[in-house]
Amino acid sequence: MKKPVKIGLAAAIALPILAAAAIRIFVDANTFRPIIESRLTAALSRKVTLGALSLSVMTGSLVANDLAIAEDPKFGQAPFFTAKRLRIGVQMKPLIFNRQLIVRSFEVDAPQIHLFRVEDGTWNFSTLSHGAGSQNTTQRATLPNFPVGLITIKDGNARIETLPLQRNPQVYEHLDVKLEHFSLAEAFPFTVSASLPGDGKVGVSGTVGPINPQDAASTIFDAQLTIEHLDPVVAGYVDPAAGISMIAGLDAHIVSDGMNVTSDGKVHAEHLILLKGGKAAPHPLDINYQVGHSLKDNSGKVSDLALQTGAVAIHIKGTYQLAANEPVFDLKLLAQSVPIDGLQALMPAVGVKLPNGAVLKGGTLSAHFVIKGSAKDSVIVGSYKIKNTQLVGYNLGSKIVGIAALGGIKTGDTTAIEISRADMRITKSGSETTNIYSVLPALGESTGSGTVSSSGALNFHVISKITSAKGLNKVGVNILTKLNSTSAAAKPSTANGIPINITGTAENPVITADVNGLLKGNAATLRSKGTGILNKTGLSKLFGKKKQSSSTTPTK
Repeated sequence: MKKPVKIGLAAAIALPILAAAAIRIFVDANTFRPIIESRLTAALSRKVTLGALSLSVMTGSLVANDLAIAEDPKFGQAPFFTAKRLRIGVQMKPLIFNRQLIVRSFEVDAPQIHLFRVEDGTWNFSTLSHGAGSQNTTQRATLPNFPVGLITIKDGNARIETLPLQRNPQVYEHLDVKLEHFSLAEAFPFTVSASLPGDGKVGVSGTVGPINPQDAASTIFDAQLTIEHLDPVVAGYVDPAAGISMIAGLDAHIVSDGMNVTSDGKVHAEHLILLKGGKAAPHPLDINYQVGHSLKDNSGKVSDLALQTGAVAIHIKGTYQLAANEPVFDLKLLAQSVPIDGLQALMPAVGVKLPNGAVLKGGTLSAHFVIKGSAKDSVIVGSYKIKNTQLVGYNLGSKIVGIAALGGIKTGDTTAIEISRADMRITKSGSETTNIYSVLPALGESTGSGTVSSSGALNFHVISKITSAKGLNKVGVNILTKLNSTSAAAKPSTANGIPINITGTAENPVITADVNGLLKGNAATLRSKGTGILNKTGLSKLFGKKKQSSSTTPTK
């Protein structure tokens, strides 16, 4: 009994193998290659070529070692799509017995895909499936009735860029795509996943179709997009020269009706820098946005972009135009009585720098700026107002060279700021600040203007009116008030104030009161009435002079 059993088992194993071998002998897979190439060429409107076909009975598929989809000639001669292997799932019984090709699925291994947009905004895939590859209108009309149950792409590589040559194309590696119930005439579900440079991950899922026969780029879709650990500079989304950087996660909903694309979502950003020269925000920030984009004009409207940290938000609205490689925008930034305590994490990201070790506590910020230009070459113009805050961790009074010794100024490491406002203009070459007005109780009122170079060097000139300053002792107030009053006729702008120059950098400012200028400006008065001024103001104490009668002429 054992011998028949062994023979039966051997036969059970051998027969399927023999049958598969016999089918491969009697079925020449390559006879189907022209049919497949023709159908794919007509469907894609691009010349499709396949390598030699083989039949895999075990998997029920035809296998081509090479696949190439030509580029539309008006976009160039290099292939649009190439792959090492294409598996075509087919119904085996009709194929073997009736030589009938019924396709169930396509599986593409390791394709190389090149997508690009030319200067007029047209994508090189726009002409897919619009009939340019075939003149057989009858054949094209039947294509929508030829659906494919499943199309998959495994471990692909896609490069996306804008031409003329883009310096940093977007590269997607380990690209996996799944299209279910594919049809040119109906909507179908899809999922896409890929890796981004810098350890980023992207995933998209939703529905797409029917394919627009005039412009594939205008096909309608509804998708959910997620991105993890995105470095926009490394990934090629942002030019390094723009100075914008972050590590971000994105969760977005994107819908296209074929003419307009709307998107809303949230960016969770870490180490955020939004302005060249800024420092990374110390805490994560959320950016909520709502954008509408016109495919025809390649332009859009930012309904709202909110930079949010905690309960604090700064809103940006406006328009943009995607012009070749350089998007151009016209935006408005608005902050209305935003609590400063909630802005600490955002300040470094937008280039706001304070002296080393110092922070602002309490109070509010209001700002209105217009931002025009491109990310690399923008012009920001507007104004800001800070109210009822404190500069903590920086002894301002002790840093003002000239006043500290002369006037005995004292602020301690906390300086109250009742109000500080100014107009600003920021470009890639630096910033210009005008109409500065501030009230610091310890120093009085200050007015002036100044600049910050692209390297961060400060050059500010202000007049500090000290008649009501609380940080000066009585002697200091008398001295400075008297000196300014005697020079008011010559320099009315300095009446009851002292010129102060601010140089250095925002982190390490050098603040110098021009006391020597005041003394020189009052030389004639000091020569004629010097002793009286010394006695009345207390200067004699500072210069080691004894009281003399006001009629005594001072020694030159």
